[in-house]
Amino acid sequence: MKSGSFYPRLLATTFLLVAGVTPLLSALPTTADGLQLAFVELNPTRTQVLTPDQIAQELSTLAGWEAKEGMISKTYLFPGFSDAVAFIVRISHPLEALDHHPEIRNVYGKVFVGFTTHDQGNKITSLDVKAARAVEAVATRLPQKEVVVKP
Repeated sequence: MKSGSFYPRLLATTFLLVAGVTPLLSALPTTADGLQLAFVELNPTRTQVLTPDQIAQELSTLAGWEAKEGMISKTYLFPGFSDAVAFIVRISHPLEALDHHPEIRNVYGKVFVGFTTHDQGNKITSLDVKAARAVEAVATRLPQKEVVVKP
């Protein structure tokens, strides 16, 4: 990205100041004190806060997912610890691509997956639903005996 196109995008961008150590950041604009700016452009529809009715409608198509206290979540049960950890690794790839990371808790064969959007005040957004769908896509590709859903 050219530094000239950087400032017009200022209002639609979230900034993090990062010490100029990482080679991956070398192409980013540098401030006078030697810090580099890393940024992610915001897409308003990517993190649109959903109404309670919209949440209910979306969750009606996601079996086993529930909304509670600003988070959508589901708990998966697996035959053992290694199966549960393998599931966590499998869901990490599509979620990394979405740049949306869940709250994950694992106890032996049980995996809790929850999504909330922190930059929207810990509210449920369209991005949370999209991420839940990505998790479900992974879960449905697993052999039926491997996943037992706890309602």
